[in-house]
Amino acid sequence: MKVNNFPSLTWNFLNINSTTLDVDFDSFPVLDNETLAGKLGFDYRSIETGLGREFDGFLDELHEKKGGAPAYFEVEKGSRDTVHKIDFSPDSDNVLSDVVVNALEGSDSTFILVYEGNAGTLGSRVRLNLEENAHVHLVTVNMLGNKGIHFNSIGSRCADNAHVEITELELGGSNVYTGTYNDLAGYRSRFTGRLSYVVRKDGQLDINQVAHQTGRSTESHFTVDGVLMDNARKTWRGTIDFKRGCVDAVGDEQEDVLLLNPDVVNKSLPVILCDEEAVEGRHGCSIGKLDMEKLFYMQSRGIDEETARSLLTKAKVYKVSRFIDDEELCSRINDFIEN
Repeated sequence: MKVNNFPSLTWNFLNINSTTLDVDFDSFPVLDNETLAGKLGFDYRSIETGLGREFDGFLDELHEKKGGAPAYFEVEKGSRDTVHKIDFSPDSDNVLSDVVVNALEGSDSTFILVYEGNAGTLGSRVRLNLEENAHVHLVTVNMLGNKGIHFNSIGSRCADNAHVEITELELGGSNVYTGTYNDLAGYRSRFTGRLSYVVRKDGQLDINQVAHQTGRSTESHFTVDGVLMDNARKTWRGTIDFKRGCVDAVGDEQEDVLLLNPDVVNKSLPVILCDEEAVEGRHGCSIGKLDMEKLFYMQSRGIDEETARSLLTKAKVYKVSRFIDDEELCSRINDFIEN
């Protein structure tokens, strides 16, 4: 199926408008969760996720076909500092997780999802519904083996004064597809996104991030920092979509890519779509090789080139991992990068 569809099409020859996810979903086990039908005060299926509507529709049909349902988490009204941590370290070849989070009014919660192991395909979808004044920090960490296939689709919908934070680390796997779609419909709702990646050997990474701003005085800020080495390939689509009526909305998206080999392929597409005049948008992308002056300075201090590359890679990861309030997980991330 086509996933990570770019909201506004560009030239086909660039091969950046979308990508193809080739996965045999029938081989995944049944998602044996209690059905959500009639239990929720909102339609969780109406929350779009980053990989796209075709992906969402197909996964929902899969639930109906196999008689399963997403796992459901509800954060109580006014609760503070609630933390849920889920580790996925499967032994089977195909694993699929599907999570729905309903953050009630005034709540503050953190959800940490960690993906490890050498599974053939490990897929995940997370849908977040934030009521008024709610705050959710979603953390996803991919530390799969070199041969793993991983897809991760995230979607959020924010009511008035709600704030969703999404921190992503894409460090493992051979073919990785990740997308986030954030619907800022509420007055003064906010989205803060941080993503760091390291792609090496013949790995491929495809990213799609969308801030869909319809509410007045909404804010979106997301940054992407990554390293490409060996024969790696990466595509990033970042879209700030100002819709009519989002008066006084603000959006900012930035990517910083470090290329450590002349054979890598990098595609970056930061875009602002604007259908409203009274908004403020900013976007940019910095792509560069290892700074020779910086390398010379480090070598003059006794640091060889290989160590310098390692330090710069770790710095990119630490720039994002420092926002994860879990010392044990941060230690595992450091060990993974070290190895």
